[in-house]
Amino acid sequence: MSVVASRLVRRTLLPSIPFFLLVTLISFAVLVPSSGAEAQRPAVDLRQHPTDRKTLIDVSVGLFLTNLIAIDETRETFEVSGYLIAKWRDPRLQQSGGGPSRSFKLDELWTPAIESENSISHKANSYDLEADSNDWVTYTEHFDAVLSTALNLRAFPFDKQVLRFEYQPFLSFVPEFRFASEALPENGISPGKYAQLAAWGISGLRYTTDETNYTRRGGESNRAIFEVSVQRRRGFYVWKVFIPLLIMTLLPTVVFWIDVKDIDWMLKIPMTMLLATVAFEFVVSRDLPKIGYLTLLDAVFLLSMFFYSIGSAEITLVYRLQAIGRRPSAERLHAAGRWAYPGAYLIALVLLAAYFLR
Repeated sequence: MSVVASRLVRRTLLPSIPFFLLVTLISFAVLVPSSGAEAQRPAVDLRQHPTDRKTLIDVSVGLFLTNLIAIDETRETFEVSGYLIAKWRDPRLQQSGGGPSRSFKLDELWTPAIESENSISHKANSYDLEADSNDWVTYTEHFDAVLSTALNLRAFPFDKQVLRFEYQPFLSFVPEFRFASEALPENGISPGKYAQLAAWGISGLRYTTDETNYTRRGGESNRAIFEVSVQRRRGFYVWKVFIPLLIMTLLPTVVFWIDVKDIDWMLKIPMTMLLATVAFEFVVSRDLPKIGYLTLLDAVFLLSMFFYSIGSAEITLVYRLQAIGRRPSAERLHAAGRWAYPGAYLIALVLLAAYFLR
């Protein structure tokens, strides 16, 4: 029986051994590459929050302005172009032993959802999303934007303004990040000629953060605020508005050298200047916002009209005095106006400037 069994094994099993070896080799060749490819796949989805929203990510931001295009006082808006930079850490991207920086697309990696609170329009021209071997991620965006800002024009045209960029996290149910208290070193203003305007000069850029007090679906958060300090170049208004207005207001001083009985000639001068000043004011105020408070320029126009009224009242008074036979008194009052009128006007101008420019 043992001999028969041995022959049976040799006839049935031995011919099948090469077949089993071939099947084993094919399986090994197929399974081993598949296991290697599987090992190269990331363990997490990089598009999700780095800590699965368990902790807030600290995001440092910076603003580099390259062009202040326009400031519209009527609409209280300004237009700029520049670079917005954001930097944060993503521990999932750390490479042991170092390595080259890697670039990503926006749909390949989680990025903080930053939105502008006071933006009217925003256009991203280009961007760069890069991560280094130490898990630092840097997002750089070149943008053009139109933003609204509150302007305080009381001292116009000798005013200084603050143009605000207000950034906040996107309104979501669960907060994902916070803005860092310090700005990035890239924060600044380009020294190039396009950063300035003919009517405005930039004097500085300041970064702050504040807590949002209004109710958000995800709870309280903070905002990143960039404040660009600008100062109006006042030369245009000095030479084109204030000096012509000063001349028009002082011109009625000549009436105090005209005889007190010539009321017709005397009244023509202040009335003509009054009409010219009203027309002049309409032209100037056309480019200003319809605000509910007085500016320095408004006060100067009103002061000029007030002095035209004072001059007309004095002319009427001295004419009545000489008409009732009190010509010496009328002449003394008329002569006193030669110095009282311009002196009082100049003193009033100084007081107005001290009040509005304080």
